[in-house]
Amino acid sequence: MARTVTFLQLAPEFGGTRFGPFTGVEIRLGSDPSRNDITLPEALGVAPEHVKILAQPDGSYILAPVDRTAAVWIRRAGTARPRQVTTPVAVQAGDAFSLVTAEGVRFELQVEAQARAPGRDAQGAGLGASGSRVATGVLGEIRRVGLAKFFTTRIGHFLQTAWRFVATGQIFSPVYIVMGLTMLSGWILAGGTGFGMLSLKRSRADVQEQLTNCRDQLGVTEDEGEDPTVAGLTRRILVDPSWSTTVENDAELYQAYAQALRVIFSDPSRYAWVYRRKGSDFDRFKAALEAEGIPENLVRVLAFAAARPGVQREWDLVVDSDDAEVCGRGPLGLTWAQAKRLGLEQVQLDAFVDSATARSNDTAKQAELLRATAARVDETIALDEASIRSAGAHLQGGGECLYVEGPDDRTDPRALARALDRALGAGVGRGLPRESEQYWIASRLVKLYTLDFTRPSPDELAFDARQAPSTAMTLAQVKDSRKQFAVRQAATVLARAVAIPCLATLDKEVRAAPPGFLWELPNLGSCAIVKAFVEYDQI
Repeated sequence: MARTVTFLQLAPEFGGTRFGPFTGVEIRLGSDPSRNDITLPEALGVAPEHVKILAQPDGSYILAPVDRTAAVWIRRAGTARPRQVTTPVAVQAGDAFSLVTAEGVRFELQVEAQARAPGRDAQGAGLGASGSRVATGVLGEIRRVGLAKFFTTRIGHFLQTAWRFVATGQIFSPVYIVMGLTMLSGWILAGGTGFGMLSLKRSRADVQEQLTNCRDQLGVTEDEGEDPTVAGLTRRILVDPSWSTTVENDAELYQAYAQALRVIFSDPSRYAWVYRRKGSDFDRFKAALEAEGIPENLVRVLAFAAARPGVQREWDLVVDSDDAEVCGRGPLGLTWAQAKRLGLEQVQLDAFVDSATARSNDTAKQAELLRATAARVDETIALDEASIRSAGAHLQGGGECLYVEGPDDRTDPRALARALDRALGAGVGRGLPRESEQYWIASRLVKLYTLDFTRPSPDELAFDARQAPSTAMTLAQVKDSRKQFAVRQAATVLARAVAIPCLATLDKEVRAAPPGFLWELPNLGSCAIVKAFVEYDQI
């Protein structure tokens, strides 16, 4: 394969200067001369590092704004309408891009099989260069566009296929030789023409089927004309159209979601147990949600509330909506207040205390600390001091969880699923959007974590399809710290629901969805793009 080099040429109205050849993997453009291959005046609004072009091993290119605030506009070859991009997009020779505005400084990407003499390209040429050069360029463009239009017709496509068939040597394959002899003998013996056409149609159908399977595996559809976005990828992976509007319109949820994706992809090993371990808390909780008849699209997200990082354990130290360190129990790590408001029938009091208090014989002090937990929801509970126990010595912060001995529904996936169906299920119409309405899943995730609020009461908070969950809490005058708590927790569950299945898809040791994990794994293409967005900080 001939070595290719890359050039960037300014549009004629900007002088027509040609920059290159570039032989490296990356080309950077910006106003800082120490960090860029092409330097542009800062007065034009160009950022210190504005945009970069990445050459891929397969000969393709990626155009990527260095920052979301760096405005970049792309013009596809053969089109005149520019379109702004804020995420990495695939480009090819002949495509052009503008900086700052659609009418700003515009470069065309050019690729050649062999670099020209550096002295000739470094000088460039403006509009005042020879008229023959301009005329040649115009004729070349007309010829290129004409050929492109011709080769996109049916006959043009056929000719391209025939040429590749000969040029690549496939025509000499024994399969095709035998096929040709069969067709020839058919013609000789009469009736061979029909048989040959039938074989050709079957071969074409097989190729089409393979192409369709390839598109399905990569997550590519023919009717998509736009570049991938975080909102679109979320919708595709979670198989629910409401996520597009949710991610696009709820800015606070989006920011927390993006941060949670970064955290998960930065340390994927902490979540491998979710799709590798059979019979885990996640498996049992998901199965319980399905047994309650909760809709599949809601289960697809809600189940990941049980996909907490690290080792599975009954007790965890969590920070509640009042920014206090408390105990979380069970696969969801529910606080006592959250569990009570969720409607679980059996919930034992607990309190996070220092280890010295937990292991002391001062049961009166221990009982006082437990009653303080009940006071968060304005309850007064009588308890037997002899039934006080401690657990969770592994918790961070040098503390342990005091608790009252007895059955606790937070550890029972079936009891959790029943309570969640009553409080947040698709049939719940009061204070939540109906199934398939805008924000219907996101509102339920946020509602789950508002159950930890002391003020306002969760019963006073209403969510509907007309506004994003964050907006609903703002209008209800929820304290900022509490609103951020609910949004952050909901976004974390959302990020797990997207990222963990993608980790399984990208795991070379995983061939299919493990039993009990998901109905099917996401498409490889969607997951690869999500991972690239995170790694290139384009979310």
